[in-house]
Amino acid sequence: MSGKFRRNGIVLMCALAALFVSLWAGSAMGDDPVQMSPHKICLNAEGQSDDVQAIVRMWLPSPHLVDFDVKLYFDGTQVAVAESAFYCVIDDNLIIGFDRATLQSNPDVVALGGQEVLATVQGLVTVDGYGVFGFGGSDYVEILKPGKK
Repeated sequence: MSGKFRRNGIVLMCALAALFVSLWAGSAMGDDPVQMSPHKICLNAEGQSDDVQAIVRMWLPSPHLVDFDVKLYFDGTQVAVAESAFYCVIDDNLIIGFDRATLQSNPDVVALGGQEVLATVQGLVTVDGYGVFGFGGSDYVEILKPGKK
């Protein structure tokens, strides 16, 4: 009799663990608050900013990032790969940088000129001594055509 209860307990624990992992993975890959900066990307601008930033509001156990793999999508199409990432412990923001010139010259981005698009950021960061953390979230940006103010 005790073997049956032990087996049922193990099955229950495995089910609970699977539920926990699926809930954690779902929240880690798509529900993080994201703010794109700037909210308007002018295709012919030569401003002072070298990058477009995605500011992801999330907690990490340490600011020491040793690796990152982050991609930016506009309306579901990949348009950029992150060039920089750093974590601010003061306000729990992960700041991801994408090269502005690369975005402006991407044919998929140029084709979206004059539209507001859903910008989705998804990726992984490796925190020194703590492992890999996944995240993802979206914000809207407007792609301005040359000559439009």
